[in-house]
Amino acid sequence: MDVTKQFHVKAYSSDEHTYFDLIHSFPCLELTPTPVSGDALLHLEMVDFGPFVISKRKNSVFTIEHIVFNPNTVAIQFPAADDDALTRYQALPGAEQHCAFQLAGARVQWLIPENLWMYQIQIDQRWMEKALGQQAFRDYHELCRASSRKAYDVGVLAVVSEQLETMVNMGFQAQRNGQTFHESQLITMVSDIVMPCIMSDMSDMKISTRHKILSKALSYVQDHHGQAIRLEDLARFASTSVRNLQIVFKQEIGVSPTRYIQQYRLHRFRHALTRANSVSEAAYQSGFKHLGRLTEMYAKVFSKTPSAHLQTLPTQALEIGSSL
Repeated sequence: MDVTKQFHVKAYSSDEHTYFDLIHSFPCLELTPTPVSGDALLHLEMVDFGPFVISKRKNSVFTIEHIVFNPNTVAIQFPAADDDALTRYQALPGAEQHCAFQLAGARVQWLIPENLWMYQIQIDQRWMEKALGQQAFRDYHELCRASSRKAYDVGVLAVVSEQLETMVNMGFQAQRNGQTFHESQLITMVSDIVMPCIMSDMSDMKISTRHKILSKALSYVQDHHGQAIRLEDLARFASTSVRNLQIVFKQEIGVSPTRYIQQYRLHRFRHALTRANSVSEAAYQSGFKHLGRLTEMYAKVFSKTPSAHLQTLPTQALEIGSSL
């Protein structure tokens, strides 16, 4: 690895980005977001250092994100370094697709609470393995197997989050000043994030039954939203009763399963409009078999009609994250 190699920084900031804007501005993201009510606004900062990208953001609405990361991209999620953020972060599902530490090419379900500052770092796996060494990279795999976010050392998470905040600020300052970073500096940055987590003790905890049920149900909706979804079938797939399924949804994401399914379909319909030949085609693809109240529901969530939204489609994609 040539530690004298230099990298230019690209940074981006927005106070009122919607997911619709985000997906069309950053085509490198394979992201399927579902705000559980209305539409979400994102306060977003992104810094692209080359081998890795850091994003800092806060959502106005509790949102469930289904993400498929690049086959060479490792992804990690951290909370902001304050007591409230750490507590809410640790209460989120932690195992399997929900784990805060993910291997390259992962398919994840990350729940993003309302008004909670979160960091996400995406790292080129090939670069990371060379930078940290094979043993450290193997140890990283252990972080990806935690059954609960409460298994991680909260003190370590706070320290790493403060480091990420410093790095985001450095990135914006570097862009303003035309500054470049040597690869040796980037290796130190990633080491300061990953190594404390690898070296910390992890608690042995069981996967929450509620989180298992929620994970299965969310996956079912994602895979079957184009078809009729009966709550009885959804509950059976999640290995629970309809009543308990409703309780889990209310406790974990604040809405009923029926409401979540409607939100999921409305947001898929919004994106399908950009590539379908007609409103009817987009509606059918998104699971709406009857168009009667669709325009009314759509306008209530997005404050515009479907045709008006087509006129506001972002026209320019940004290059941030394109190297991953």
